[in-house]
Amino acid sequence: MLLPWFAPRALFNADTVAGASARRPCTENTRVGLISRLKQWANSTKSSPIFWLSGMAGTGKSTVAYTLCEYWFREHRLGASFFCSRDDEKAWSHISIIPTIAQQLLSLSKPFAQCIEGVPIEVIIPASAQHVQQLLVQPWSQATASQAKVQLRKTKPVVVVIDALDEIENDQGSELVKQLIQAISSFKELHGLKFLITSRPHPRIVNECSSINQQAVYHIEDIDPKQASQDIHCFLNAELPDLSPKQLENITLDSGGLFIYASTIVRYLHPPNLILSPNQKAKRLDMLKTTGHHATRSNGQYDFLIDSLYRGILGEALLGVGQEVEVVKRVLYCVVTTRHPLRVSDLAPLVVDVTEEPDEIAVHNSLQLFYSILYVSQRDKCIYSFHKSFADFILDPGRSPELANPAKSYFGDRTRDCLGIMSKSLHFNICHLKSSFLLDEDDNNLPDRVATNIGSELRYACQYWAAHLISVHDPQDVHQLSTVLLEFCSLKVLFWMEVMNLLKLNCRLPLHLARTWALQVPNIELNLYMAASQRLWASFIESPAVRSTPHLYISSLTTELALTSASDSSALGKWQKHFPGLPSLKCRGILRQKTLMTLKHSSPVLAVAVSPTGTHIICGSVDKTVRIWDAATGNEVMKMEGHSDYVQSVAFSPNGAQIVSGSADKTVRIWDAATGNEVTKMEGHSDCVHSVAFSPNGAQIVSGSAGKTVQIWDVATGNEVMKMEGHSDYVRSVAFSPNGAQIVSGSDDKTVRIWDAATGNEVMKMEGHSDYVQSVAFSPNGAQIVSGSDDRTVRIWDAATGNEVAKKKGHSDSVNSVAFSPNGVQILSGSHDRTVRIWDAVTGNEVTKMEGHSDCALSVAFSPNGAQIVSGSHDGTVRIWDAVTGNEVTKMEGHSDWVNSVAFSPNGAQIVSGSDDRTVRIWDTATGNKVMKMEGHSDCVLSVAFLPNGAQIVSGSADKTVQIWDVATGYEVMKMEGHSDF
Repeated sequence: MLLPWFAPRALFNADTVAGASARRPCTENTRVGLISRLKQWANSTKSSPIFWLSGMAGTGKSTVAYTLCEYWFREHRLGASFFCSRDDEKAWSHISIIPTIAQQLLSLSKPFAQCIEGVPIEVIIPASAQHVQQLLVQPWSQATASQAKVQLRKTKPVVVVIDALDEIENDQGSELVKQLIQAISSFKELHGLKFLITSRPHPRIVNECSSINQQAVYHIEDIDPKQASQDIHCFLNAELPDLSPKQLENITLDSGGLFIYASTIVRYLHPPNLILSPNQKAKRLDMLKTTGHHATRSNGQYDFLIDSLYRGILGEALLGVGQEVEVVKRVLYCVVTTRHPLRVSDLAPLVVDVTEEPDEIAVHNSLQLFYSILYVSQRDKCIYSFHKSFADFILDPGRSPELANPAKSYFGDRTRDCLGIMSKSLHFNICHLKSSFLLDEDDNNLPDRVATNIGSELRYACQYWAAHLISVHDPQDVHQLSTVLLEFCSLKVLFWMEVMNLLKLNCRLPLHLARTWALQVPNIELNLYMAASQRLWASFIESPAVRSTPHLYISSLTTELALTSASDSSALGKWQKHFPGLPSLKCRGILRQKTLMTLKHSSPVLAVAVSPTGTHIICGSVDKTVRIWDAATGNEVMKMEGHSDYVQSVAFSPNGAQIVSGSADKTVRIWDAATGNEVTKMEGHSDCVHSVAFSPNGAQIVSGSAGKTVQIWDVATGNEVMKMEGHSDYVRSVAFSPNGAQIVSGSDDKTVRIWDAATGNEVMKMEGHSDYVQSVAFSPNGAQIVSGSDDRTVRIWDAATGNEVAKKKGHSDSVNSVAFSPNGVQILSGSHDRTVRIWDAVTGNEVTKMEGHSDCALSVAFSPNGAQIVSGSHDGTVRIWDAVTGNEVTKMEGHSDWVNSVAFSPNGAQIVSGSDDRTVRIWDTATGNKVMKMEGHSDCVLSVAFLPNGAQIVSGSADKTVQIWDVATGYEVMKMEGHSDF
């Protein structure tokens, strides 16, 4: 049985088996005490099931892990290994780790294999946060349940080694630790299985590992300096026996305890195909000190030491190349910015000017200059760096300003290279598919034709062009690339989708990245092409047509053309001109705003919000939870539980690090967006908290409740700062002005009021609505206020005079939520009539009507870049819509009750939601995955919002409290009480 996402390159001995490895064990008689301690831990059946080995870059963590893997492998006790690495896509993907570990345990334990075979396919296939529990801990527990406990206690445990957790994509290492600890703690005893994990001391990983028994935690920096020096001296003596004792002592002192420093020196003194005499080595060491003396200590002792070494090596390498220096630098930049290791033959075309012919010999000679830092693997002929710290050094402007800035601008060159390769090589039916009547799997020899016609150079370009594009920020590069990308989208993008499907790769994430980048470009045509591309791919990938690549054109493109009634000037219309033979199709009674992705919640969704980066969505629900979803995939990332009633409102902090939720349990809570832990619980409301919002500077939170009051809370202390009274009925919605000087509130007393945030005085009362005011918001410039009411209207008010500027009619039922677009030119509304609508803020005309919810739309929000819209509904779903086309992009499900409030984090990467299920949840905007669930409110969470710094979330609840939560940990930071009603 082969599990999906198995990553063979992540095994500790993967390269060794192939004959060329950058990994090696510890030199004999080094790290003796540490290795002995780890062996004792592994032998004990009573010690902690998890051991965390922490250390800065270059301190030798991976070498220790490799040494122990070799030892336990010989002892037949190595359960599995996973060495995270940027050099292989699967080896740094969080979705590969647990399947790869489980795959290795299958061959070790027949009972475990039998338990895995019993896991439903629907559990195995999705990349789920439940993998730790359902593919690892639970099957192992079941497999060992039949064995006598006495026998298990006499048997030495097997060990799973996970190295370099901090290397996992998107900082998911901390989440894996959290899931592992939670899964293990759900069983009283986990017999016969232990986990050794290593990582840098990343703050989030440190936080998660704080619950591990301190006897099973070791920081390599804590090794006695004298012992560390002895270990390095022993290593140097073994590797450089011809150096004098004085020279060895000097290198030992220079290394400062860093093994990466010592090992790089060793490679530096052993150039390929050349044996240096002791005198030559001494001269090289002297030159190294001369060229590396400019390093700065600003980033700490460890960076200073390794920076000095890298500066010296680079200085010498670039010193004697003369006119070839630019070619050499381009080779260097290309290697450190590549998203996947390349062969010399693949690299050569990327480092020459367009007028030059690729020169593999020149590239090979350039690589020789960096032999102590880079190497060519004999296994796959690809170029690798010996240690990731080198790329960190090159790309950090603070450590290497003269190299970092050109290297970063090289992303523009790489993007141009990729687009150029695709434009040159992509064409219709690239692999000569025989018939649209055949599934790809039934087409004889198709894999061979794919390998022949889609070379490694084209494969790389297709897979990584968008990953390079998103890193391009230079204005000149942005302008130039927007033109190139527009030309690519006019036709070649379809052939790119064809190739990606043949390679069994998904276009969703590259298109999401490219669309996000394109939004910064004032090119409407480009953005329309990107939107059309996303829509076409989504309809193709989610249909049976995906099994037969020709149906990208015959079925999916044809259907899109019929659904959109494309004009000749539209993106689809221009594509159609290239395919005059497509079938003619007419569609009737089919909703254009079709579902591209649906995130199903177990309860009505009362609130939604989008993270500042636009990659995550959060929602609050009747099921008392706050959930985080990945906006690109629609997967639930995290569920935050704690509220004891509906979560009515949710919001991200401006930096996306925290989520706030307001609930019917009368509390406001702040959750850590990374971990889902509750940070703060604020109590004081006497009834349901309907709405919460952060001040622009993040220092305060405002909440409105059924107690008819508007209250301000101090984020740092959780204390109530001010209570504003004046409304004669429930306060449904509150918001700070962009400058933080004023607060606006909407109430069941049919009024909209403005308050002075410093004094608490009522500044203005705006009357005009004929029914309850459900939602209010300031325009981005603070000049206008929008309100939505049960009288079915959306109204715009002048914030300076209080005059009604415009009244928009169109909804056939109550307007529950309103919001301005980030640029202030559009207004968004969600209604009981089940629709989400966009209005022109100047003319008042309805721009787009989005249909798809099967019940009332309770909460709506724009993503920070204005490209997407998120809505939460009584139907239990959170949906993402394309703001340009009105198409539904994603639906996130997870809450078990109404979602009352949603909000994006300041960077748009996450969404927070508050729900009647009493929870505040954080969702990943890019994937739709739930990131975290924060629980703590005892009633519905009615309103949530992020603090401006994004590190915390405030929530208001029907439990009469306002609570602050830490986005990174999910812990409740503070609970503010004082309200007498919700």
